[in-house]
Amino acid sequence: MDNKLSNEHYRLRSLRGLAILDTPAEHRFDQFTLLATAAFGVPIALVSLIDSDRQWFKSRVGLGAGETDRSVSFCSHAIESEETLVVADARQDARFSANALVLGEPHIRFYAGQPIRSHDGFAVGTLCIIDTRPRNLTDEQLSMLRSLAKLVEHELNHDAVMLARGNAESALHALNASLDNRVRERTLALQEKNDALNREIRQRTEVETSLRRSEELLDAVLDTVDMGVIACDADGNLTFFNRAASEFHGQLPSQLDASDWADHYDLYEADGKTRLAPAGIPLLRALAGDTVKDVRMVIAPRGMKRRTVLASGRRMQSCAGERLGAVVALKDISDLDEWQHKLHSSEQMLRTITDNVPVLISYLDVEFRFQFANAVYKEWLGQRNADMIGNTIEAVFGTAFYEEQKPSLMQALAGHMTNFEAKVQRKGHERILNTTYIPHHRDGEVVGIYVLATDSTASREHERQLLALANADALTGLPNRRVYEFHLQKALALSRRQGTRLGLMYLDLDNFKKINDTHGHGAGDAVLIEFGKRVKSALRESDILARLAGDEFTVVLEGVGTVEDCEAVARKILDVLQKPFSVNGKAIQVSVSIGVALGADATADSLAHEADAALYTSKRHGKSQFCVIALASRAGPWRETRAVAQ
Repeated sequence: MDNKLSNEHYRLRSLRGLAILDTPAEHRFDQFTLLATAAFGVPIALVSLIDSDRQWFKSRVGLGAGETDRSVSFCSHAIESEETLVVADARQDARFSANALVLGEPHIRFYAGQPIRSHDGFAVGTLCIIDTRPRNLTDEQLSMLRSLAKLVEHELNHDAVMLARGNAESALHALNASLDNRVRERTLALQEKNDALNREIRQRTEVETSLRRSEELLDAVLDTVDMGVIACDADGNLTFFNRAASEFHGQLPSQLDASDWADHYDLYEADGKTRLAPAGIPLLRALAGDTVKDVRMVIAPRGMKRRTVLASGRRMQSCAGERLGAVVALKDISDLDEWQHKLHSSEQMLRTITDNVPVLISYLDVEFRFQFANAVYKEWLGQRNADMIGNTIEAVFGTAFYEEQKPSLMQALAGHMTNFEAKVQRKGHERILNTTYIPHHRDGEVVGIYVLATDSTASREHERQLLALANADALTGLPNRRVYEFHLQKALALSRRQGTRLGLMYLDLDNFKKINDTHGHGAGDAVLIEFGKRVKSALRESDILARLAGDEFTVVLEGVGTVEDCEAVARKILDVLQKPFSVNGKAIQVSVSIGVALGADATADSLAHEADAALYTSKRHGKSQFCVIALASRAGPWRETRAVAQ
C-alpha cells in the first residue's frame, strides 16, 4: 500500500511537471480525438489526464463536461494497466455497472482506453473512445488505438523534452562560462600574489626604517607617561626603568640577584606588610611565562611616598620564538584606592537604603543587562540580585516578560521616560507592578536606564472591589440596573451590525409580597438569592441576568433567532423553579411570570415596552406563565406573535 501511494505521488508530480493541466484546447490534440471518432465510429473520444481527485480532458469530442470526479473515472482504471482497457458492456461489468456515468449521462456502454505516459515513464492519462451501445474491437482496431495514443503521447511530452534539452544546453553554456571565469580568476590571483610579494619587499625596507624611528619614539614616550615600565633580559637582569619607574623606587636599576629585589626595592604584597617572595614578583612571573594582569602590590621606599600599584606584563620573545626577557607596567592607583574606599562606603549606604524601601530598584545598561538590583527583587519576584547582575531581562525573567516590557524599554533607550502597569506572576501569586523607566543621559547619549517599580496590587484590587460594588446588586451579587442598561445598549449595537435579533426578558416573582409577609423579609432575601442562582443555571453563558429592583429581574438574550428560541429559555427557567425552595428548614414554592420581547433593529425603549407588556399578559393568565412578543423592524409596522404557556 505504501509503495502504491509513493508511486502515485511521483506520478502526480510527473503529470504536473508537464504544465498542461487546465490549459486551453489545442488543435494538435483535438485532431487525434476527431480522427478517433471517425476511425472507430464512436460518438465520444477523449484525451484524459488523471489528477489526484479528478480526470481532466485536454481534448474532447462528444462530451460537454471539461472534467469529472476521479471516483467515477474509467480512465483511472486504465492507467493502472500496461495494456489497453476494453469494457465491451459496462452494464455487465461489476466494476462499472453502478457507475454514475453508466446509469446517467453520457450512458456509457462501451469504453476502450490506451494509457499515455510522460517522458519519465508514468501513466498520466489515456486516449479513450466511448460508445452508448455495447461493442468490441478487432485486433487491427486495438493496434490503431495504440498507435493514435503514441502520437498523443509524443505531443504531450514534446514541450517537456524540448525544455529539458534547452535546460541541458543552458547548463553546458553556464559550465563553460564558469570554467572561463575560474581560469581568469586563477590568473588574476597569481598576478595579485606576485604584486603582493613585490609590495612586501618594499614594505620590509620601509618597516626596518620605521622600526628604528619607532624605537627612538618609544624611548621618548616611555619617559613621558605616568605609568612605570620595567624590563629585564632573558637571564633576569634588570635592563630598563623609565622615568616613572625610577620615581616610584627612588633609584635606577641595579645589577642584583632576583632574590634580593624585594628587599632592595621595598616590594610588598597588597596588604602593604608582607614582603614579596621572588616567585610573587610580577616581573619574574612574566619572565616565567605567566600573563600578569592587574596584580596589586605596594612599593614603599624608605623616606618616600608609599604607592599601591597594579602590575601587568608578559614575557617578550622574537618572531622566531627566542626568549628576549620580560616587561611589566606599573599603574599607580594610590589615589584611586582611597576614592574607591569612599565609593564603597557610599555604595553600602545606598544598598542599605534601596534594600529597605518597598520599591523594585535596578539599573540596566544599553543591552538591557542588570548592573544593579536591590534585595526587593528576591522578596517580590523570587530573584536574588546576585543572580541578576550581568544578565539580561530576558535571561532573568523569560521571553514573554521581556517582550511585554520591550516597547517601554526601547522608548527609554530613545531618551523618553516611560511608565506602564503590568501583571507579573511570581512566587505563587500575581502582582500588579507600576514601572517607570528613566533614561540615564551622559554627554547627550543614553548610557543606561534606571528602573523603579512599585506594587499597585492592593490599590488596584481596592478599585476593582469598588467597581464591583458599583455594578453589582448588593443582595444577590447579580449585575444591577446600571450594568443591565449598559449591556443592553451594547447588545443592541451588535445586533444592528450583524443583522441579528435580540431578546429582552422581564421576570417578576408571583406573590412575592406574600412570602415576605408570611415568612419574613430574611426569608424573602434568601428566596431572591436562590432565585438568581437557579435562573442563572438555566441560561447560557452569553445571557446576562440582572436584578432591577425588589422581585423584578431581567435577562438580555443575544443570538436568539425565533420565538421558539425564547420559549425554550422561558421553559428552562420555569423548570428549574419547580423544586420548592428550602429556607430556614421550610419548603417554599416559588413561581415566576415571564414576558419576552424579540426584535431586530429595535431600540432599548421599544424592547422594554414590549417586554413589560408581555409580562402583564402572562400575569393575566395566572402563575408560572410566559408570553413572547416578536417585533418587526422599526422601519415597518409592528408584528406581534404572542405565545402564553399552558
